[in-house]
Amino acid sequence: MQKITKLFFLWIVLAGFIVTISYAQDKNGAIIFLADRSDSTLFIVNQLRFNHRNDLFITEQPVPQITSQNSQQISQLKINRLAFASAALASMNYAAYQPFKKAWWQEERSKFHFYQGWRRDRGYLDFGWHDTLYGHIDKLGHYYCSKIMSEQFFEICRWIGFEQRTSKIIAPVLSSILMLEIEIYDGFFKDWGFSLADFTANELGAFSPLIREQIPFLQNFQLKFSYHPSRQPNKEPSFIKDYAGMTFWLSCSVHPWLPARLKEVYPPWLNLAVGYGVTKQTRGDIELYLAPDIDWMKIPIGRSQTMISIKRILNYIHFPCLTLRLTPEQKFYPFYF
Repeated sequence: MQKITKLFFLWIVLAGFIVTISYAQDKNGAIIFLADRSDSTLFIVNQLRFNHRNDLFITEQPVPQITSQNSQQISQLKINRLAFASAALASMNYAAYQPFKKAWWQEERSKFHFYQGWRRDRGYLDFGWHDTLYGHIDKLGHYYCSKIMSEQFFEICRWIGFEQRTSKIIAPVLSSILMLEIEIYDGFFKDWGFSLADFTANELGAFSPLIREQIPFLQNFQLKFSYHPSRQPNKEPSFIKDYAGMTFWLSCSVHPWLPARLKEVYPPWLNLAVGYGVTKQTRGDIELYLAPDIDWMKIPIGRSQTMISIKRILNYIHFPCLTLRLTPEQKFYPFYF
């Protein structure tokens, strides 16, 4: 198993290089660069645009002259970023493996199999409501993590220098691969198995940025997260298994739904969020919450790229504030996270 692990990590590193190899492109089609003539200090390049509509070369435009020295520096800069990103990806993948190994992967092993549900003898491959021990809050965790990775990989790809359209494909593919690693490991443990429901949540999360782009209505909703350590007798030592302390929030933008008069006074950044949690680690009751929330991207301050990045990260977390618990019994919290 250790050999398989090492090979998989090596494959991830290679994938980081492979999937980021692409060609220059724009809205009109592909661009093919041709060296026209060169000497020891200078080369001149012409570009031919390839039109997707009629499969013909339609333009031939000269590109500003670039010295071989400058071209080498630009190329080296992108290669360095690619190498750094690939090495960081492999390191983070290995670092993330350690807590999962401690929390989940020290149980009895078996042949690869699919997870049917905690009852084992019957179930709907972990899709059914009664097939889960955790109220499916673990599925929300899979979706949430896949979504974050996909969005961050997109930003990294753009930083490396890839076209926006190419980055939109690379990001969810990488996110899917990394999350698939977890499911493959689970498939070799007797008490678990490869969960098709987890896999589905991973794919939906990884490709959710593309789905949201195609369905603008979904852009009114954001999945957020909050956590406080649960105080149960069998308190989990590992954060990633403390499902009773996790709450996932569906934050909804209220402003678009308001009448015109209210839109003038209601702040666009003030959302309404519905929270979902469980009372116990396993087979607990469902907890539903209602609370205000903040869409940091709509806060009209901080227009620098750094502030935009900070606000984007803040949008992953539900802002702690007053909260009303609706089920299993009503309770008001002046401060809940």
